Amino acid sequence: MSSNSCRASKRPRHGTNNGGDDDRPLDLLSLYQSDIGGRILSYASGADLCTLDILNKQFNTLTTNQWNIVTKDRFGMHNGKEGWKVGTSFLRPPKFVHNVSMFGEEGDPGSPHVAANESIVVDVSDMAANEGIEIRDASNLDNIRSISSPMENWKVSVCGRVGSEVIVTSNNEKICALWGNFAQQIQFDTRSSSGIETIGCDTHLIVAHGGRIQLYEVNNEQHELGQGDNNDNNNSAEPLSLRKNIRVEEGPKDEYEVMDRKLAWGPNNTYFVAGYPHKICVWKLDATNNKITLVKTIDVPNWDVTNVALAEDYIVASSKNKKVHIWNRRTGEKMVYGLQGGETRVALCDVGVEDELPHDEEIVQTSFLSCHGHILVSTSHIGCAICIWDMKTGKLLKRHNEADEEGVVEMLPAGFSDVTDMTYLKRLNAFLCMGDYENMWVFPANQVQSESAISISNRVEAARLERENASESGSESDESIYSEYVRRYQPYAPF
Repeated sequence: MSSNSCRASKRPRHGTNNGGDDDRPLDLLSLYQSDIGGRILSYASGADLCTLDILNKQFNTLTTNQWNIVTKDRFGMHNGKEGWKVGTSFLRPPKFVHNVSMFGEEGDPGSPHVAANESIVVDVSDMAANEGIEIRDASNLDNIRSISSPMENWKVSVCGRVGSEVIVTSNNEKICALWGNFAQQIQFDTRSSSGIETIGCDTHLIVAHGGRIQLYEVNNEQHELGQGDNNDNNNSAEPLSLRKNIRVEEGPKDEYEVMDRKLAWGPNNTYFVAGYPHKICVWKLDATNNKITLVKTIDVPNWDVTNVALAEDYIVASSKNKKVHIWNRRTGEKMVYGLQGGETRVALCDVGVEDELPHDEEIVQTSFLSCHGHILVSTSHIGCAICIWDMKTGKLLKRHNEADEEGVVEMLPAGFSDVTDMTYLKRLNAFLCMGDYENMWVFPANQVQSESAISISNRVEAARLERENASESGSESDESIYSEYVRRYQPYAPF
């Protein structure tokens, strides 16, 4: 051991308070939990974090095992340093990427919807007939391919293993599972008002339609062997096999009376939540045995459920009256949050009195929800923004509207910049919002994510500038400009 190392090891483990006689421990835990600590740790490398842990052990303030405790206490996340980095990233200004495509510029862009796993992002639009399925890379949004479908596609989900995904689209009366050149269609007797709701995982697809929950198993083994083409009449070669068909509530009186149902996975895709107009159900998936079990039901007779989400500790639902409601998942009790002056509130809302929307609830856009420990990320009812909530305290931690701050998109009222869908991109730590425009908020928790966000933003900006320059020159027709734009920047072109 060097003499410098020896001298370092003999340094006192306690610092003095302003040079006085009262020696106090150097509390690095407070640094970890401070805003500046959050910023430092969000970009710290693994080696840097290990160095900080060694330093903390020397001062007996924070050990490696305490990372999980501290992260769980503050953010409700179990994955230690990574959870800390993700949690703090949501509180910093994100990298905002505005897709200056043709969405909303000419005609009705329809209602785009999006789904993703760790590998791909898939989006569809109900105005794109049978040609509107775009598949992109989840790490950089590069276009992989476009695929056609034998039906019009309103909504989309992804199931199956990474690298062998099954793309599932739906409209108001049927779903279609696409794998390679194989297309499996499943017809329903009644029609859903805005498309049949589905969610997928590695092994299964969940369908909510009418008063039923259906469980389909993904035939991963068949696909990996390259079996199952359009000429194969063997049902075992189809991408999906129905395993359970459970009635949850009474069906509609009329085939056109099927109201919207909503589905969302909980952490690790072992539980999922289903939202009905006046009821919320939490189910457990036993993937090994092809079983689903109802574990909790919450009745909401006084308002209509418009969306749902499931956290490890909370059940979340939004309503038409611009509110987000939260229940304790263990007890089923509604969360009540205290305010100054002894008042309480039973729901979260980012719309202030001065921002009140018209009373016609039909024009109020659905809030989209994403749970990350105790943190809830939701879209805003009043335009291009996302909200970061602490579900434990009910506090609105941040309201990110970089679109307005950067002067790219005005903070338009609902009805002009509505979000029609949102998905979380884990590899980018980002939220991709579809609507009249395609907007993405990236919260880099490491250097790779930061560089990816900058690269995506630069490409989108280059597309915008090229279109503007071509338009000003007048040397090309609008049609030729648009065709060149689609050719060169297909990942960000409209459907």
